[in-house]
Amino acid sequence: MTELYEVSATAGLDAVRRSLGQWRGKRVALLLPEGWLELDNVARMRLLQRQAVVQQVEFALVTRNAATVDAAKAVGVPVFANAEQAASDRWRMNLGLPPVDPRHPERSLPEPPPWRRQDEVSRIARPTHHQARQERIRKGMNYMRPTPAWARWLGIFLLGSMIVALLGAFTYFVLPAATITARPGRVPMQIDLSMNAVAGLDAPNIDARELPARVVRADLVAEGAVPTSGTAQKPTEKALGEVVFSNLGSTPVNIPAGTSVSTSTGTPVEFRTTRDALLESGVGTRVAVPVEALEPGTAANVRANTINTVNGPLRFRVRVNNAAGTFGGGSALVPVVTQADRDQLVAVLQERAEADAYNALSGQLEPGEWLPPESVQTFVVATSYDQYNDEEAAELRGTVRMLAQGLAVTEADANDIILTAIEDEVPANARLIADSVRVQRQPGSEASASSVVFTMTVGADYTTPIDADEVRAVVAGLTLEDAVRALQERWLLTGAPEIYLDPAWQSTLPLIDSRIQVRVEYGQ
Repeated sequence: MTELYEVSATAGLDAVRRSLGQWRGKRVALLLPEGWLELDNVARMRLLQRQAVVQQVEFALVTRNAATVDAAKAVGVPVFANAEQAASDRWRMNLGLPPVDPRHPERSLPEPPPWRRQDEVSRIARPTHHQARQERIRKGMNYMRPTPAWARWLGIFLLGSMIVALLGAFTYFVLPAATITARPGRVPMQIDLSMNAVAGLDAPNIDARELPARVVRADLVAEGAVPTSGTAQKPTEKALGEVVFSNLGSTPVNIPAGTSVSTSTGTPVEFRTTRDALLESGVGTRVAVPVEALEPGTAANVRANTINTVNGPLRFRVRVNNAAGTFGGGSALVPVVTQADRDQLVAVLQERAEADAYNALSGQLEPGEWLPPESVQTFVVATSYDQYNDEEAAELRGTVRMLAQGLAVTEADANDIILTAIEDEVPANARLIADSVRVQRQPGSEASASSVVFTMTVGADYTTPIDADEVRAVVAGLTLEDAVRALQERWLLTGAPEIYLDPAWQSTLPLIDSRIQVRVEYGQ
């Protein structure tokens, strides 16, 4: 049966060893406190194990300390994580070494070597200092023998040949050096790039060359005047004349001033008397009264015997007639408003508003945006005039209210499409020079209310990048002419590369890449 014994946190290893005498012939599980490090190495664990063997005690440990667990496993002492596992009788302590009899400890020692045994004769071979010394002397004599002359000369010849070979290799491979100066060239290129700015697009479509556009609007008001172009005859003077009234009855008739008379044929022309008159009683009596036309103009200059109608209540009592024609009615040519004048005023004001539309819309742009002029559109909302058609006026004034609309394009979106398009035109082994990109917009864009298609002329330069390691690999071991030709065929250069050899008598470039220095001089 396994007994549990809790070791005090203040107890040392000696106290635990003394306690083993109390448990002779028992199975004991030692409960080690947390942080107890007296058995954290193999030497102490072996010492406690041997003490337990002498007392014929089997013991196990209950601990979680990693060092104590490793030491216990190394000597064969069972170790458990908790007391419940250690309480079982299934564990056994593995001694690992043969037990030591305290009364006869020499019995546990291994057999001594033959030369240590007392019963063996001295003839058995064993190492001695004398034998070792003789062996060293024998080997030393072999080195002291003189080397044959032919061997010495052969060694000198081989050593000299090796030195000469090393010097030749150093002179041919290591000593030569070269410096190559290359200047990359530039090739100009130009493409026409058509792009479509679409309102409502969330992100640029580089493949379709479409970019988002934002609709900007502004209200415009333009006021102005244009001279009228129409003319018309304006009546200026009233026609004058004299009519004769005849009495139709037997009673006198009083004809007041302002009595209206008119012609009866064609368009009636109306006249009025300018003074009072009295028509004597008796049928056929007459009286002459002066008249003037109600409206000025030449239409009132009528012929004789054409004024024969009396207007008003006197028409049943008297009769009228003009013995002579009327005269003095005149007219003048004056400017008047026509519909063409209205149209011209709208066109002038619309043109003026359109000239201000770009500036008005540009003021609404956000940072990084630009406004294609072709996308600017204007719409007439309302018009007003100070004169009607056919009214007399020297000029026609008016006001036009317009709505201006345009599409704002983000420059960064256009730049992405431009760079992608120009890079696609660059050859595979070349690189685009970023600061050489030149962009110019062509006139004649096509615009609608929601999109504008415009063409950009994009110019740029490209060059072939020069890799120093690749240059060394290409020209290593070549002659000057071959190296120049190889560099010009592989890279786009401005002029022939400059190659400097050191020493100057070398006709070929070094075979070792590290002995070739490459300098790439870029222009401005």
